[in-house]
Amino acid sequence: MRLLFLTQVLDRQDAVLGFVPRWVDALAARVEQVRVIALSIGDCSGLAANVDVRVVGRSGRFLRYLRYRRYLREALRRDGFDRVLAHMIPRYALLAAGPARRAGARQFLWYTHGTVDDRLRKAERVVEGIFTASEESLRLQTPKKIVTGHGIDLAHFDAQGTQPLGAPRLLSVGRMTPSKDPLCLIEALRLLVAEGRDVALDIAGGGLAAGDESYAARVRESIQAAGLASRVVLHGAVPYLRIPDFYRRASVCVNASLTGSVDKVVLEAMACERAVVSCNDSFPRVVAALGPQAEALQFPPRDAPALAARLRVLLDMPAEQRAQLGSRLRAIVARDHEVDGLIARLVARMAAQP
Repeated sequence: MRLLFLTQVLDRQDAVLGFVPRWVDALAARVEQVRVIALSIGDCSGLAANVDVRVVGRSGRFLRYLRYRRYLREALRRDGFDRVLAHMIPRYALLAAGPARRAGARQFLWYTHGTVDDRLRKAERVVEGIFTASEESLRLQTPKKIVTGHGIDLAHFDAQGTQPLGAPRLLSVGRMTPSKDPLCLIEALRLLVAEGRDVALDIAGGGLAAGDESYAARVRESIQAAGLASRVVLHGAVPYLRIPDFYRRASVCVNASLTGSVDKVVLEAMACERAVVSCNDSFPRVVAALGPQAEALQFPPRDAPALAARLRVLLDMPAEQRAQLGSRLRAIVARDHEVDGLIARLVARMAAQP
């Protein structure tokens, strides 16, 4: 199999897409050749010898389109790539549809997002299958949906035998956007502090889209109004290579995301053996193996008092018991969401007879 991988960024340091080079590494170990077409690249150190990269660039909309089309024709018509995997962006699958069809190449899409728009619907018609992490991660009703789990690098996200030291710290990782609902977490923290608890909060994540900065200003105002300026640290975007350190020093990780799908950061925290609380619809299925204990890790969306109640239980849990919970959470990730297992499933499905 010669695989053409279409993505936005190839950079081990990127705060959002820093995991993509690890995916490429795993793909390269299972196929003859991988070619990456990316808008931009950064730290690509250590890629396998059977990986090459084409950079489209972000400037010049029309010239960017022409470069993209040229790279697609080069790969599919001249160099014999026979599979295409578009990562997250339905537009990439649409751009590749014609060249892939003419070359007889089979095309797939990876998509994990709550949004269902016209581009996704059109892409669904031109691809053979859409890989997604969970049932809730793709809200489009289609027989082409292929649920595979996420791909978490257990070597990268590892507690390394550490346990949090000092005063309890909560952690939220993700974009500074309303869909991640940091305001709910800030209100829960206010409730905990008001009852005399010495607890702090780290928020790791910056803005990407238009409007994210104005929302970040609103978050900062809420922190000030709640009197929590000395207890909350806004770290902004954190490079992928550094984010495990944040999980390791956290007592409890919180995911207040309103997307409903499995959030990758939840699994990263679990891989680092940290207790995690989430309001995602998909989370009960992820932690079902915990049995009755799973309920203590869930709260209703936007319900700060309920979140505070869950956090009280986890913060008051003896350190040994919390460590045992963390070990069980990591085992769930290892079983269902480990990166090499995910990539093996993707490659097997792409290689199977249609």
